[in-house]
Amino acid sequence: MRFFLLRAIVLTGASLLFSGATSAASFDCGKARRPLEKLICSSPELDAADTRMGEVFKQVNAGFPLKGFLLATQRVFLSGYPYCMTDDSGKSLSGAEAGRRCAAMVRARTAEIEAQALAKVYSSADGKFSHDSLAILVYSVDGRRRIRLWGNWMPDAYDPKPFPDGKLCDLDEELKPVKGGYTTAVSDEAVFSISDASVNISDYIMCTPRNGIGPGAYRRVR
Repeated sequence: MRFFLLRAIVLTGASLLFSGATSAASFDCGKARRPLEKLICSSPELDAADTRMGEVFKQVNAGFPLKGFLLATQRVFLSGYPYCMTDDSGKSLSGAEAGRRCAAMVRARTAEIEAQALAKVYSSADGKFSHDSLAILVYSVDGRRRIRLWGNWMPDAYDPKPFPDGKLCDLDEELKPVKGGYTTAVSDEAVFSISDASVNISDYIMCTPRNGIGPGAYRRVR
């Protein structure tokens, strides 16, 4: 799945589609206009990584219990995808260097989706997930238990724009055992009590000055 196609998916909410094109990408490289599209067409490493991400996204999204969650997280990823073509100071990278950096970013996103496919999933959503809701994923990486808290989006009060712009809670941290449950390095005084039925958060967690995560029980959806 290429950036061009993924962008179309995000804008329309349509199903993932793959063409049988024999060019470097599944879209017509002769019609590539955006810098990232052109980079994908010229970089076999990025082309392969981007294709793999699309395949994994399609497979996991089809069976994910919290409908709408993966699509929302993919929208956020895609909004930042083009920035892989610059270094940390914002300077444009050469084609080969940009290809390697973007491929690494895409592989990391693919690994994230694969890990989420195996997670226990909890949420405040009633039915289909929206970015206004909160999703909690409990999963393991390299034998270490982690928690992902994602959602509770709010527009920027000073420059309001539609999602994915705005303020979002996105915490992904290793769980550390404490009395009564677990905590993390960034969750303030909150303790997570995790069971098969729910995750209970003992105290408010601030994500940004604009939004946060309230205490309470979040039911398991898988």
